[in-house]
Amino acid sequence: MRTRNERFISHLLARQHVASPSVLAATRTKTAENPPPEFTWREYAGFLLSVAAQIEHSLMVQYLYAAWSLGGMQVPAEQRNSVAAWRQTILGIAKEEMGHLATVLNLLRFLDAPIELDREDYPWDSGLAPYPFALERLTRATLAKYILAESPEQWPADVTSAERAEIEKLAAGSGTKHINRVGILYAELIDLFKDAARLPNSAFHPETYPTQSSWDEYARGYGKGARGSSVAGTKKTPDVLVMRASSRAEAVAALAAVAEQGEAPDEAAMKDDEVSHFRRFLKVFREFPEAGAWEATIAVPSNPAAPGMPSGAEQTLIQDDQAGLWANIFNIRYRMLLSFLAHSHAPIGPDGLVQRQGIIVNRMFGEMYNLRAIASVLTRLPLKPNGADRAGAPFQMPYTLQLPDDDASFWRLHLDLLKACRALLLNPKIASGDAAEYAATLLSLDETAVEEMSLYASASKVRTGVLRPTGAIA
Repeated sequence: MRTRNERFISHLLARQHVASPSVLAATRTKTAENPPPEFTWREYAGFLLSVAAQIEHSLMVQYLYAAWSLGGMQVPAEQRNSVAAWRQTILGIAKEEMGHLATVLNLLRFLDAPIELDREDYPWDSGLAPYPFALERLTRATLAKYILAESPEQWPADVTSAERAEIEKLAAGSGTKHINRVGILYAELIDLFKDAARLPNSAFHPETYPTQSSWDEYARGYGKGARGSSVAGTKKTPDVLVMRASSRAEAVAALAAVAEQGEAPDEAAMKDDEVSHFRRFLKVFREFPEAGAWEATIAVPSNPAAPGMPSGAEQTLIQDDQAGLWANIFNIRYRMLLSFLAHSHAPIGPDGLVQRQGIIVNRMFGEMYNLRAIASVLTRLPLKPNGADRAGAPFQMPYTLQLPDDDASFWRLHLDLLKACRALLLNPKIASGDAAEYAATLLSLDETAVEEMSLYASASKVRTGVLRPTGAIA
């Protein structure tokens, strides 16, 4: 089944066989002289950026789930530092994918196009993503998929033909029907943004610059080049790239930087294990144990699903009562993260003032930490009552991604989500369960957030340092 958008991008990808008839890689076709039917060049650029945003979102989520699966008491004592280093490496890549997402959203704002927060949900294969979306614990096969997706067009000389064949064979054995290199999409975008004949200056909106996310907002105290880890075996890692654009040159530079951090096409950069996603995944792959040697991951399920809604054939329903409630809480907090991200990109209001406060970005980062903490709770709880297998973070998409059209409505959405989460946190199975102390802490933090947000939700206008309340919110 094809998605409604696939017909607009399939012309970009000329599929070629890799190591197995069941695995297809994509190479880029020649740039078209005219936009696809039904598009202008500006709309087409916005469409490609929307696809890029969906891909970055999907990769971020899948990398987080894989990283969170690493560890556990079954890891041999002598291997625990290595496993911790792999976890830190992949979490770092996931953070960088969020920076890529923020950068792509900035470029959508630069085109005055709607931001895109959607992504694939499992079980699903849109044909646009690098490979079918799936939440899976880390294995050599999943690492093989990640390597191929982030690979450059020309692989480095130190990857032998035998090693590349092994990577492609493992990806095929995981059931992957195709591999789309992410770099193909960015190459097309870079060519398009460079071309003033196709995208004239009138297509750009530098006045949106104040509403674009900045590196300073995402840096969280890190100096440039100083994001690293104290985990043994890890080094300093590249910055989280969050780039804004007020000109064509800045937009092209942002796209090039995102592409390079993924695949590192430069041969010199390829020799540095800490530069590109491709290189870092390859390093973990080379160190990761063969099947049957020893187990580096917790027994989390593939494609976990929270209870209360029908699950698909390829999903794994979380059946333990306590784990199921935490899975529902995780989904709410995930939706909160997306709503804060959307709010941080809210357009400039009719009075010409930016309707965004530091509280939004602070809350967004708070939800990142909450998701990590809840994922840790889930991996300690059983998938089924009294079972040995563990639960996992479901990352299920909300029922809608339609966004409010004014600032006060955004705040009311945040408050509704906090209210829904409170009802679950007060459930006796949570309040007296294995993570009762964390649940109580989360409730207390949420009460503070409600008090703070209610001021904004009840304001007719939000100005710097000025609130004009219009009455209490029921």
